[in-house]
Amino acid sequence: MGKKLKICIIVGHSQLKNGTYTSADGREYGGVIEYKYCRDFSKQYLVPQLKEDGHTVDFIICPEKQFTDAKQEKEYKLSRINKVNYDLIMEVHLNSAQPSAHGTEALYVSTKGKYYAEKIVNALGEVYMNRGAKKRTDLYMLNGTKPTAVLLELFFCTNKEDYLKGYGKKNAMKLAKLIAKAI
Repeated sequence: MGKKLKICIIVGHSQLKNGTYTSADGREYGGVIEYKYCRDFSKQYLVPQLKEDGHTVDFIICPEKQFTDAKQEKEYKLSRINKVNYDLIMEVHLNSAQPSAHGTEALYVSTKGKYYAEKIVNALGEVYMNRGAKKRTDLYMLNGTKPTAVLLELFFCTNKEDYLKGYGKKNAMKLAKLIAKAI
């Protein structure tokens, strides 16, 4: 077993006061709503798996049906993250594009972030096409956190085949175990 880390898992996006989501909706293509999948996957599978592996894990999700716009997400998340000395921040997202786009990728800004991003996408490459670790300097989650941060685009919510590989308890558990093993 590797080093035990203090990790913060964050769900990307939120559900606004009016019930809409600030995330992509792939249902029209046989996929899923990004926010709902990431919330359920993180809460039910990823966080418990990381804890089972001995890590200390905090879970941050924006309060549902309280914000009036997506801009409120940034302050909510960063104010909580930067109060704690985490080893790793991972914000969980699903990618969105034309229905033929598929695969997994992880975004980073720092050298240490690149290390984790590469390990995670290489592990998830067992299930999804590995689109690689990509440096991004324009995302508040990567630039605004004191701890090392990775933004995981688990799969494309607009691709039915990608979604089905993450659908259901057995598949979601496999993804959580791959991510935990990579970390």
